[in-house]
Amino acid sequence: MVHPYSQDLRERALNLIINGMSISHVSRLLNISRPTLHQWRDRYLTTGSTAPKANVPPPQKSKIKDWEEFEKFVEANHDQTQKQMAAKWGNCSRFTISRSLKKLGFTRKKKHMVIKKETN
Repeated sequence: MVHPYSQDLRERALNLIINGMSISHVSRLLNISRPTLHQWRDRYLTTGSTAPKANVPPPQKSKIKDWEEFEKFVEANHDQTQKQMAAKWGNCSRFTISRSLKKLGFTRKKKHMVIKKETN
């Protein structure tokens, strides 16, 4: 995973640019690409901050629209796996079923094992 440059490095680079050093020279000095320095400068001029943007993935649009109907479906098919439920519900994957079950507060199916306790 790509990590953003440190806040200290961003501030040092912007201080050099603001104090009159060319972006090309700062780029060679700190080994940072010129487009990155341009982006930092533009962001600083518009927002006043050098902090990196938060990396937030776009929200998933749910294919399940009627939640009451889905909850009834889950109650009626609680003994099936998520893959089987997805095939029965139609037009969705098991991952969609998993996210939807989590949203409704259902936990994963657990296997019940009988453990015999041996006594002497």
